[in-house]
Amino acid sequence: MATPVNHDDAARAGHHVALASTQSPCIKVCRLDAHDRCYGCGRTRTEIARWSAMSPDERRAVNSRLGFRGHGENR
Repeated sequence: MATPVNHDDAARAGHHVALASTQSPCIKVCRLDAHDRCYGCGRTRTEIARWSAMSPDERRAVNSRLGFRGHGENR
């Protein structure tokens, strides 16, 4: 089993860690489909509602699932 990486500790130690962005994936196309997923960013209604209260690691997990790496990349 892999040891979890504490990204904040790794960054403080000067190690480069490839991370999903903690930036919101919102592209201002805020409409939900029949499964409560946003057509614009792909987040669920719950993820959208909780975004401001999520920890950086929770945000990274959502963005990783979405394949979002930050605005301006891969666009």
